[in-house]
Parts: sequence; structure tokens; C-alpha cells
Amino acid sequence: MTVAARRRCDQRDRGTGVFGMAMGLLFFFGFLVFAVNVTYNLYATSVVTAFALDAARDAAERDGSTSDAEANFQSQVGGSGASLNLVRDGDVVRATLSFETEALLPALSDSRAFGVINRTFEVRIEEQQDL
Repeated sequence: MTVAARRRCDQRDRGTGVFGMAMGLLFFFGFLVFAVNVTYNLYATSVVTAFALDAARDAAERDGSTSDAEANFQSQVGGSGASLNLVRDGDVVRATLSFETEALLPALSDSRAFGVINRTFEVRIEEQQDL
């Protein structure tokens, strides 16, 4: 191939990878934001669930008094919209947790795969036995 033919070939191919690279970057950043959103939802789910379980254990250790445990849970979670209901039922403390995490991406429909937590825990009230 001559030098002139190479120059013509180089000029026709100039700028052909810009669109492909832009689409690749768009998909990369889209999946990156999706991965961060999933990671955040998993983190928020585990933290709020752990706080609710700790509150239920605290209520069980205090012979079923639930008001201090609920107040402690609300102070740990803050104003995130989590609600915890502790009820003493015989020798069991039942905790019902409702929480909706915030999404980084806008919702595309009404159904959400992540972000809505509805859980119920039961913790037994145990008494110290003298030997």
C-alpha cells in the first residue's frame, strides 16, 4: 500500500470509535450506579435489622419493658422512617420492623425489588436460675 492510500484510509476511519466509546462509558457508569444502589440497600437492610434485633434482645433482658428499647432503636436509626413495634406476648418479645430504604436511582415502576423491609422477630424472655 502506498503512502497516499494509507492517508486516505486513515482519514476515513478518523472518529469512528467515539460513539462506541461513549456508549461503553454510559453502560459502565449505569452498571456502577446500579451496583452502588444494590450495595447500599443491602447495607441498610443489615444495619436496621441488627438494630431491631438488638432492641428486641434489650427488651427481653429487661423482663419485657419495651419503651426504652424502642427509644434506643429510634435514636440509633435516626429520622430514616424506620418503625419498630415491640410487644410482650407471654414469655416472648415480638418485634415487627418496617423500613424503606432510599434509592439512588429514580423508580421506573411501582414495584421495587430492593428497599422495602418487613420483618418480625421473636426473642424469648429468659430468667436467671439459681443453682
